[in-house]
Amino acid sequence: MAQVGFSDLLQRAEELSSGLETNLELPHVQRSFQQLLDAGQKLCSKTTQQQDDMQIKASLLLCTEGKDVPRISDKLKSLASTTNNLDQLQTRYETDIEGFLQAEHESAILGAVEQQKSNCLKDMDQRHWKGIVTSWEKEKENILKSLIGSDGNLQFIRDTPASKGSEMFGNIANKKGLPSSMKPWELAYSEKVMAYIDELLSSKSTLPLGKHCENGAVKMKTTEITSMWKMVNHIIVSQNQNLFSGQRDPKLLLQHAQQYLEQTYREYMLSSVYSLAQSAELGGAPSTLNLVKSFLKISPVSTNQICDGEQINGSSVWAIIFYCLRCGDLNTAGKVAKTFEYICPDFNIWINEYIVGGQKLSLSTRTTMKLHFKRTVRTSSDIYKIAVYCIIGKFSFMDEHKEIVKKTEDYLWFKLCQVNIEITSESSDDLSLKQLQNLVSVVYGEGHFHANDNPLLYFQVLFLTCQFEAAIEFLSRFDSLLPHAVHIALVLHENNQLYTSGAQATLLTEINDANSLSSICILNIAQLVMLYTQRFELSNPSIAMNYFYFLRDVQHEGQSLFEKCLCELIQETGEYEMLLGRLNSDGSRKYGLVDKYCSDPKELITKVATVTEKKGLYEDAVLLYDLSGNSDKVLQLLNRLLCVAVSKTDEFHPERARVKKLSLDIAERYRMQNTVTAASLQSTFHLLLDLIAFFDLYHADQHEQAFDVLSQLQLLPTDTEQVSEFAQAFKMHSDEIRQNVAPLLLASMNLLTKKSTKSSKTERTQLKKTARALIIFAGMLPYHLPADTTSLLVKLEVQLK
Repeated sequence: MAQVGFSDLLQRAEELSSGLETNLELPHVQRSFQQLLDAGQKLCSKTTQQQDDMQIKASLLLCTEGKDVPRISDKLKSLASTTNNLDQLQTRYETDIEGFLQAEHESAILGAVEQQKSNCLKDMDQRHWKGIVTSWEKEKENILKSLIGSDGNLQFIRDTPASKGSEMFGNIANKKGLPSSMKPWELAYSEKVMAYIDELLSSKSTLPLGKHCENGAVKMKTTEITSMWKMVNHIIVSQNQNLFSGQRDPKLLLQHAQQYLEQTYREYMLSSVYSLAQSAELGGAPSTLNLVKSFLKISPVSTNQICDGEQINGSSVWAIIFYCLRCGDLNTAGKVAKTFEYICPDFNIWINEYIVGGQKLSLSTRTTMKLHFKRTVRTSSDIYKIAVYCIIGKFSFMDEHKEIVKKTEDYLWFKLCQVNIEITSESSDDLSLKQLQNLVSVVYGEGHFHANDNPLLYFQVLFLTCQFEAAIEFLSRFDSLLPHAVHIALVLHENNQLYTSGAQATLLTEINDANSLSSICILNIAQLVMLYTQRFELSNPSIAMNYFYFLRDVQHEGQSLFEKCLCELIQETGEYEMLLGRLNSDGSRKYGLVDKYCSDPKELITKVATVTEKKGLYEDAVLLYDLSGNSDKVLQLLNRLLCVAVSKTDEFHPERARVKKLSLDIAERYRMQNTVTAASLQSTFHLLLDLIAFFDLYHADQHEQAFDVLSQLQLLPTDTEQVSEFAQAFKMHSDEIRQNVAPLLLASMNLLTKKSTKSSKTERTQLKKTARALIIFAGMLPYHLPADTTSLLVKLEVQLK
C-alpha cells in the first residue's frame, strides 16, 4: 500500500466535511482543517518560545552569579560521559599488560574522585554543623540580652509562681539534693569570695580579694589566668591601699603598670639567659648589668648595632642602657651613662635629672634635649640611642621603633614611658593619657590586636592603659571569661578604682569628664553581678548572697541594692527557712543565712514580706510577718484569708484547711505567749475562727451543735424585736465579717428549716418568728445582698409555713 501523505489526508477530510448534511444534530465546524492546522502551528511556536524564554531567564540568573552556562553544560556532558566510561570498566587479564595498566590508571582516577567526593561531603557536614552551633550561640546571647532587658536595664521584678510560696517552710532537702550548676572556675572563685567575705565580716585581718582570686587561679593551674591576676594585683592590690582614697590616681596606676611590664621583662630575660647559659656566659655578681650583657649576647638584634664606635663586650652601650631601662633598673642605666660620659656629657646630666625627678625632666632640660635630638641623634645609625632619647625626653611618640619594639608588651611599655600625665592640652609632640587610650582602643582597636582570637591580650592592653571599665566589659562578652571579668570588677570595686553607675544604666556608659581631657567609661557593676549570679542563684543561693554583699553600698530607689537583690533571691528560690530562718515552738527564732550579713534581719524579713504581700502570696506573707514579729500584720492577712474561706468546705477547698490550721496554730501560740495585738484585729480574727467552726459543723450535718454555736455568736436576731438592735450592732463589725453575712443567713435559714421538721408546734412557731426576723434583718442591712440570696431566704421561710 502506498504511503499516504499529510496533504492527501487533508484533502479527503475536506471532502468528507463538505458532504455532511446540514440537517444533522451534529454542531457545525466553525474552522476548516487548514485553520486548525495553522492554529496548532501557532500554539506550537508559542510553546517553543516559552521554553526558550525559560532557558534565557535561567542563563541570565546563572550569569549574575558568575556562572558560564555553555561551559557548565559542556562540563556536565563530559562528566556524564566520564561516569559512563568509568562504570563500564572492563576486567583485564593479567597477560594484557597494556590493558592492566590502563585499568589501574582509570581505577586510580576513580579512587581520587571518590575520595574527593567523600572529603567534600565531610567538609559540607562540618560547615553545616558549625553554622548551626554559631546560630545557636547567637540565639542564646539574644535570649540572655532579653532577660536583662531590651534597653540594657535590670529587670528586678520577677514573677514567682503562687504554688512556690505555699511550700515556703516545707522540707528543703529537694533543693539541697540538686546538683550544682556551677562550672569549675565559678566554684573556685566562689570559695575564695566566701573566704574573703567571712574574714571581712569577722573583722579579722583580711587578705585582699585579688590575692584570694590569684590563689584560686594558681590552684586551677592555668598559666594565662594566673598571669592576668598577677598583673591586676601588681597594679591594684599589692600597693598600699591608703594611696587609693576613693579616687583614681592615673599617674600612680600608670607607674604601677610600667613597673609590672618591667618586672615581667626582667623575668623573661632571666629565663632566656638561663635557657642558653653557655652562650650567654652569665657570670660574676648577680647584677642587672651582667644580666643585660648576657642577654645581649644571645639577642640577634644587638650584634649589628653600633653606638658611635663604643661597645661593651661587643654590645652597644646604648643597647645596655636601653635594656637597663627596660627591666626597670634606672640606677644601673645611670651608672653606665656615667662610665661613658665622654660619649655624650650632656646625656649623663639629663638621665641623672630623669632618675632624681621621678622619671621627669624640667621643661628647659626637655627643650634642650629635644633640640639636640633633632640635630644629631635622629640621624644616628644606632636604633637604641634613638629609643633611649625618646624615652628620657618623652618626645617623638609617633615613632614606632619596629627594630626594637616587636611585641605588644614592649609597645605598651614604650608608650607608658612617654606618657606625660600632667599636660593640660594636646600637643603634637606630647603623649597624653587620652591619646594613648585612643591609640590602642580606637586607632588600632580590636581588629589590630585580633581580640576575638586572643581576648586576654586585648584585655591586658586596655587594663594597662587604665581603661578598666572597657576592659571588663570586653572580657564579659565571652561566656568562658565572664567569671574572670566579674571578679576583676569586684576587686577594683573593693579598692575604689572602678567608676560605677546606677542600677538602671547600661552595662558600659561613656560620659565626658569636665575635669579632664578624656571621657570616662562607667560600668554598671550591679548588672554585671546580676548577669553572673543568675547562672547559679537557684541552685546555690548561699553563694549568690556573697556576691550580692559587694553591692551593699550601691543605692537603688533609696534602698541598698544588696537588700533588694536578697529580697528578689528569696522570692525566686522560695527557700525562706534556709535563708531567713524560722520560728521554734517556744517562739524563738532559728537563724538563717541572712544573719551572717545582718545583725538584726527583721527589717529585711519585713521587706521580703511586703514584696510577698504585694504579689498576692498572703500565706507566705503571714509566715514572714510572723517571723519578723509583726503580729498585727499577721492577723490582718489571716483575717483576709479567713474571710474568703469561711463558708467553704475542707474537702473541696484544700487551701481552706491549710489556712485554718495555720490560723489555729498562730492563735494558740499567741495565747500561750500573751502576744499583744490590736483589739479590733484580734476580735475579728477570733470571730472568723468561730464562724469557721460553725460552718464545719454545718457542712458535717451536725445541726444541733451548729445551732448552739450560732446562738452563742449572737450575730443574728432570733425575734423581730431584736432586728433593729442587731442591725445596728452588725454595722460595727469589720468588713471581713460583713462579707460573710449572705452565706451566714442562708445557713441559718437552712438550719431553721431542717429543725422545724423535727419540732413541735410550739417550737415551730418560734422558728417561724426567727425566720421572719432574719428576713427583716436582711432587708435592714445597708449592704446589697445577692439577688439569689434574697430569693432563697424567702423560699426557705415559706417552707416553714
